[in-house]
Amino acid sequence: MNYYMPGKIGFFSSLYPEAAEANGVKFNDMVEISDEDYEAFITPPDGKYLIFDESGPRLESIPAPDYQAMSESTKKTLLDEATQAITVWQTKLLMGRKLTETEVSSLNAWMDYIDVLNDTDLSDAPDVHWPSKPAS
Repeated sequence: MNYYMPGKIGFFSSLYPEAAEANGVKFNDMVEISDEDYEAFITPPDGKYLIFDESGPRLESIPAPDYQAMSESTKKTLLDEATQAITVWQTKLLMGRKLTETEVSSLNAWMDYIDVLNDTDLSDAPDVHWPSKPAS
């Protein structure tokens, strides 16, 4: 037989009472589940996942991906990376130092990338056409 303990995550088998005892669980405090339910929990069907809460174990549907939120997160990450890439050049300019021609060219390429990235349409998520990063 298989059991679960309300308030604990995991299953216990009556074949291995020492495992339950090692977790501070006594069999008389456990709830028995059928072999069929146990198998469904251990290997959930496609589109389902296992949750343990105060009610015990149950299967829930995996929520559909939020492609809009994922695209917004990707955009933020790419903007953060681009901002990091230009930080040294910005600092030099703020200090009144001159940039080399190569640095000016790179800074402009990254600024163009940031502009295109800011204008990137996320409404077609997950099929967003991300701009290519400039060569460093």
